[in-house]
Amino acid sequence: MKPVLTFRDAFTDAAPIIVSGFMFGLVFGVLASKAGLTTFATALMSLLVFAGASQFVAIEQWQPGHLPVVGIVLTTLLVNLRHLLMSLSLRRAFLRESRSRLLPSFALLLIDETWALAEHRFKQAQPSLRYFVQAGLLIYAGWVGGSVIGTLVGSRIPDPDAFGLDFTFIAMFLSLMVLLWRHLMDFGTWLLSGAIATAVMHLPGLGDASVVIAAVVASAVVAALPLPQLSRGAA
Repeated sequence: MKPVLTFRDAFTDAAPIIVSGFMFGLVFGVLASKAGLTTFATALMSLLVFAGASQFVAIEQWQPGHLPVVGIVLTTLLVNLRHLLMSLSLRRAFLRESRSRLLPSFALLLIDETWALAEHRFKQAQPSLRYFVQAGLLIYAGWVGGSVIGTLVGSRIPDPDAFGLDFTFIAMFLSLMVLLWRHLMDFGTWLLSGAIATAVMHLPGLGDASVVIAAVVASAVVAALPLPQLSRGAA
Protein backbone atom coordinates (compact mmCIF):
# COMPACT_ATOMS: atom_id res chain seq x y z
CA MET A 1 0.00 0.00 0.00
CA LYS A 2 1.30 3.44 -0.96
CA PRO A 3 2.12 5.84 1.91
CA VAL A 4 -0.10 8.83 2.75
CA LEU A 5 1.33 12.27 2.03
CA THR A 6 1.46 14.77 4.91
CA PHE A 7 1.93 18.53 5.26
CA ARG A 8 5.59 17.87 6.02
CA ASP A 9 5.91 16.20 2.61
CA ALA A 10 4.20 19.16 0.96
CA PHE A 11 6.48 21.64 2.69
CA THR A 12 9.66 19.66 1.98
CA ASP A 13 8.78 19.20 -1.67
CA ALA A 14 7.66 22.80 -2.16
CA ALA A 15 10.52 24.49 -0.27
CA PRO A 16 12.98 24.80 -3.20
CA ILE A 17 10.19 26.07 -5.45
CA ILE A 18 9.08 28.58 -2.81
CA VAL A 19 12.57 30.08 -2.82
CA SER A 20 12.91 30.19 -6.61
CA GLY A 21 9.30 31.35 -6.98
CA PHE A 22 9.94 34.16 -4.51
CA MET A 23 13.01 35.29 -6.46
CA PHE A 24 11.12 35.05 -9.75
CA GLY A 25 8.25 37.00 -8.19
CA LEU A 26 10.79 39.59 -7.09
CA VAL A 27 11.88 40.06 -10.71
CA PHE A 28 8.24 40.37 -11.77
CA GLY A 29 7.59 42.98 -9.09
CA VAL A 30 10.59 45.02 -10.22
CA LEU A 31 9.45 44.95 -13.85
CA ALA A 32 5.85 45.72 -12.84
CA SER A 33 6.93 48.78 -10.88
CA LYS A 34 8.99 50.00 -13.84
CA ALA A 35 5.94 49.51 -16.08
CA GLY A 36 3.97 51.85 -13.84
CA LEU A 37 1.94 49.38 -11.76
CA THR A 38 1.36 50.17 -8.11
CA THR A 39 2.14 47.73 -5.32
CA PHE A 40 -1.58 47.10 -4.85
CA ALA A 41 -2.16 46.41 -8.57
CA THR A 42 0.83 44.06 -8.73
CA ALA A 43 -0.24 42.18 -5.60
CA LEU A 44 -3.80 41.88 -6.92
CA MET A 45 -2.57 40.50 -10.25
CA SER A 46 -0.40 37.88 -8.52
CA LEU A 47 -3.21 36.97 -6.11
CA LEU A 48 -5.82 36.50 -8.84
CA VAL A 49 -3.72 35.19 -11.73
CA PHE A 50 -0.81 33.26 -10.17
CA ALA A 51 0.79 32.48 -13.51
CA GLY A 52 4.31 33.76 -13.96
CA ALA A 53 4.59 33.44 -17.73
CA SER A 54 1.22 35.09 -18.32
CA GLN A 55 1.97 37.93 -15.95
CA PHE A 56 5.30 38.62 -17.63
CA VAL A 57 3.52 38.65 -21.00
CA ALA A 58 1.04 41.20 -19.64
CA ILE A 59 3.83 43.41 -18.29
CA GLU A 60 5.72 43.28 -21.59
CA GLN A 61 2.61 44.50 -23.42
CA TRP A 62 1.56 46.96 -20.73
CA GLN A 63 1.32 50.50 -22.10
CA PRO A 64 -0.12 53.15 -19.76
CA GLY A 65 -2.89 55.06 -21.53
CA HIS A 66 -3.22 52.40 -24.23
CA LEU A 67 -3.77 48.95 -22.78
CA PRO A 68 -3.90 46.21 -25.48
CA VAL A 69 -6.46 44.08 -23.64
CA VAL A 70 -7.28 41.83 -26.61
CA GLY A 71 -3.62 41.14 -27.34
CA ILE A 72 -2.86 40.32 -23.70
CA VAL A 73 -5.88 38.00 -23.40
CA LEU A 74 -5.15 36.10 -26.61
CA THR A 75 -1.43 35.72 -25.85
CA THR A 76 -2.20 34.55 -22.32
CA LEU A 77 -4.73 32.04 -23.65
CA LEU A 78 -2.20 30.61 -26.08
CA VAL A 79 0.57 30.41 -23.48
CA ASN A 80 -1.73 28.67 -20.96
CA LEU A 81 -3.35 26.10 -23.25
CA ARG A 82 -1.01 23.55 -21.70
CA HIS A 83 -3.07 23.80 -18.51
CA LEU A 84 -5.83 21.82 -20.23
CA LEU A 85 -3.45 18.89 -20.71
CA MET A 86 -2.10 19.20 -17.16
CA SER A 87 -5.60 19.18 -15.67
CA LEU A 88 -6.58 16.12 -17.70
CA SER A 89 -3.40 14.37 -16.57
CA LEU A 90 -4.08 15.01 -12.88
CA ARG A 91 -7.81 14.38 -13.13
CA ARG A 92 -7.14 10.66 -13.27
CA ALA A 93 -5.57 10.81 -9.82
CA PHE A 94 -8.60 12.59 -8.35
CA LEU A 95 -11.48 10.58 -9.76
CA ARG A 96 -13.02 10.27 -6.31
CA GLU A 97 -12.89 13.99 -5.62
CA SER A 98 -15.98 16.12 -6.22
CA ARG A 99 -15.89 18.85 -8.84
CA SER A 100 -16.80 21.43 -6.21
CA ARG A 101 -13.44 20.77 -4.52
CA LEU A 102 -11.40 20.01 -7.60
CA LEU A 103 -12.33 22.95 -9.84
CA PRO A 104 -11.31 25.78 -7.46
CA SER A 105 -8.10 23.92 -6.57
CA PHE A 106 -7.13 23.56 -10.22
CA ALA A 107 -8.34 27.04 -11.17
CA LEU A 108 -5.95 28.79 -8.79
CA LEU A 109 -3.17 26.36 -7.93
CA LEU A 110 -2.58 24.27 -11.06
CA ILE A 111 0.73 25.55 -12.45
CA ASP A 112 3.74 23.82 -13.95
CA GLU A 113 5.37 23.39 -10.55
CA THR A 114 2.38 21.92 -8.69
CA TRP A 115 1.61 19.66 -11.63
CA ALA A 116 5.20 18.37 -11.72
CA LEU A 117 5.24 17.76 -7.95
CA ALA A 118 1.94 15.89 -8.08
CA GLU A 119 2.95 13.78 -11.08
CA HIS A 120 6.18 12.83 -9.34
CA ARG A 121 4.76 12.23 -5.86
CA PHE A 122 1.63 10.33 -6.87
CA LYS A 123 3.75 7.62 -8.45
CA GLN A 124 5.17 6.85 -5.01
CA ALA A 125 2.31 7.74 -2.65
CA GLN A 126 -1.47 7.90 -2.55
CA PRO A 127 -2.88 10.80 -4.61
CA SER A 128 -3.96 13.54 -2.23
CA LEU A 129 -5.82 16.74 -3.08
CA ARG A 130 -4.84 18.03 0.36
CA TYR A 131 -1.15 17.61 -0.53
CA PHE A 132 -1.72 19.37 -3.87
CA VAL A 133 -3.47 22.31 -2.22
CA GLN A 134 -0.94 22.60 0.62
CA ALA A 135 2.05 22.61 -1.73
CA GLY A 136 0.26 24.99 -4.07
CA LEU A 137 -0.60 27.49 -1.33
CA LEU A 138 2.99 27.50 -0.07
CA ILE A 139 4.32 28.24 -3.56
CA TYR A 140 1.51 30.78 -4.03
CA ALA A 141 2.56 32.65 -0.88
CA GLY A 142 6.18 32.78 -2.06
CA TRP A 143 5.20 34.13 -5.48
CA VAL A 144 2.86 36.82 -4.12
CA GLY A 145 5.37 37.83 -1.44
CA GLY A 146 8.14 38.17 -4.00
CA SER A 147 5.91 40.22 -6.29
CA VAL A 148 5.02 42.69 -3.54
CA ILE A 149 8.59 43.10 -2.29
CA GLY A 150 9.77 43.51 -5.87
CA THR A 151 7.58 46.57 -6.35
CA LEU A 152 8.86 48.06 -3.10
CA VAL A 153 12.55 47.70 -4.00
CA GLY A 154 12.11 48.10 -7.75
CA SER A 155 13.67 51.57 -7.85
CA ARG A 156 16.82 50.22 -6.19
CA ILE A 157 17.33 47.42 -8.74
CA PRO A 158 17.86 49.09 -12.13
CA ASP A 159 18.71 45.83 -13.91
CA PRO A 160 17.56 42.52 -12.35
CA ASP A 161 19.54 40.55 -14.95
CA ALA A 162 22.77 42.01 -13.58
CA PHE A 163 22.18 40.10 -10.34
CA GLY A 164 21.30 36.87 -12.13
CA LEU A 165 17.72 36.99 -10.85
CA ASP A 166 16.40 36.13 -14.31
CA PHE A 167 18.08 32.70 -14.06
CA THR A 168 15.87 31.60 -11.15
CA PHE A 169 13.05 30.75 -13.57
CA ILE A 170 15.36 28.58 -15.67
CA ALA A 171 16.84 26.87 -12.62
CA MET A 172 13.38 26.06 -11.28
CA PHE A 173 12.30 24.35 -14.48
CA LEU A 174 15.58 22.46 -14.77
CA SER A 175 14.88 20.97 -11.33
CA LEU A 176 11.36 20.01 -12.44
CA MET A 177 12.79 18.29 -15.51
CA VAL A 178 14.95 16.15 -13.23
CA LEU A 179 11.87 15.17 -11.22
CA LEU A 180 9.93 14.15 -14.34
CA TRP A 181 12.75 12.34 -16.13
CA ARG A 182 11.83 8.69 -16.65
CA HIS A 183 13.30 7.65 -20.02
CA LEU A 184 16.39 8.49 -22.03
CA MET A 185 14.05 9.56 -24.82
CA ASP A 186 12.98 12.47 -22.61
CA PHE A 187 16.30 14.10 -23.44
CA GLY A 188 15.43 13.84 -27.12
CA THR A 189 12.18 15.69 -26.50
CA TRP A 190 13.88 18.45 -24.51
CA LEU A 191 16.71 18.94 -27.00
CA LEU A 192 14.31 18.97 -29.96
CA SER A 193 12.04 21.44 -28.13
CA GLY A 194 14.98 23.74 -27.52
CA ALA A 195 16.13 23.56 -31.12
CA ILE A 196 12.66 24.27 -32.52
CA ALA A 197 12.02 27.08 -30.04
CA THR A 198 15.33 28.71 -30.98
CA ALA A 199 14.44 28.54 -34.66
CA VAL A 200 10.79 29.56 -34.35
CA MET A 201 11.28 32.44 -31.90
CA HIS A 202 12.88 34.51 -34.66
CA LEU A 203 9.76 34.34 -36.83
CA PRO A 204 7.77 37.60 -36.72
CA GLY A 205 4.61 37.82 -34.64
CA LEU A 206 5.07 34.66 -32.55
CA GLY A 207 6.93 35.78 -29.45
CA ASP A 208 6.17 33.52 -26.45
CA ALA A 209 3.99 31.31 -28.66
CA SER A 210 7.21 29.85 -30.09
CA VAL A 211 7.75 27.91 -26.84
CA VAL A 212 4.27 26.35 -27.03
CA ILE A 213 4.73 25.46 -30.70
CA ALA A 214 8.13 23.92 -29.99
CA ALA A 215 6.83 21.80 -27.10
CA VAL A 216 3.87 20.47 -29.09
CA VAL A 217 5.87 19.70 -32.23
CA ALA A 218 8.79 18.09 -30.37
CA SER A 219 6.49 15.91 -28.26
CA ALA A 220 4.57 14.77 -31.34
CA VAL A 221 7.74 13.97 -33.28
CA VAL A 222 9.38 11.99 -30.47
CA ALA A 223 6.14 10.12 -29.71
CA ALA A 224 5.91 9.07 -33.37
CA LEU A 225 9.45 7.69 -33.48
CA PRO A 226 9.54 3.86 -33.60
CA LEU A 227 12.25 3.72 -30.96
CA PRO A 228 12.23 1.66 -27.77
CA GLN A 229 11.59 3.50 -24.52
CA LEU A 230 14.82 3.10 -22.58
CA SER A 231 14.48 3.34 -18.85
CA ARG A 232 16.81 5.40 -16.70
CA GLY A 233 20.11 3.64 -16.30
CA ALA A 234 19.49 1.19 -19.13
CA ALA A 235 22.39 0.30 -21.38
